[in-house]
Amino acid sequence: MNIQKILNIILSLALVVLLIKVNTTPRQTAEEPSETIDYTNIPKKNIGNHSQLYPTPTTVIGTTVNGKINWLAIAHIGNIGFDCLAISMHKSHHSNQGIKKNQTLSVNMVSESMMIPADFVGMKSGKDVDKSTVFEYFNGEIENAPMIKSSPITMECRVIDTYDTEHHDNFIVKIENTYVSETVLDENNKIDFNKVKPLLFEMPNRGYYKVGRRVGDAWKEGNKMNQN
Repeated sequence: MNIQKILNIILSLALVVLLIKVNTTPRQTAEEPSETIDYTNIPKKNIGNHSQLYPTPTTVIGTTVNGKINWLAIAHIGNIGFDCLAISMHKSHHSNQGIKKNQTLSVNMVSESMMIPADFVGMKSGKDVDKSTVFEYFNGEIENAPMIKSSPITMECRVIDTYDTEHHDNFIVKIENTYVSETVLDENNKIDFNKVKPLLFEMPNRGYYKVGRRVGDAWKEGNKMNQN
């Protein structure tokens, strides 16, 4: 038997072993339920007065400062009712000047595909870097509230109040108009966040995450309480 035949036999045996290994290795799919942990009897540790309401959606705030467009990534944001938001921004941010002067801004939802430029505008200050060209933008009905074209959901807002704390300017804003990419709407013209793929942020480890699968129906799961 010549060397070429021996090599062919060895190669054939290696391929067979590889195929057997691939076909017998357990595969984990996204549909497999995650482990449910009961925290009832697990000791609790006091870590101080640190907010841990994470993850939160990552957004990019659009405004103008001294006539120049500026973008800033902000994840400390929350709903107030159905038409207002609270946006907490450290006093050192360059964007705060424009918001205070113009009393307008845009809130742009960040999708997974926008992670790199969104992180960039959160890392760099408009005092040092011109961030006006990072995103293509469009204007709506409000001045000084540029909105990002690549964002699936954008909101143009007016400031209706400011709550001052030691380190942060907390802007209470009213949403005047919301613009949604048609591709993220379902058949009932409601936003499908599985299509939006919003980028989530958590502060303790400074990480980005993506939305997982739907696990229940709001205002329905509670009906199963105490039912046998």
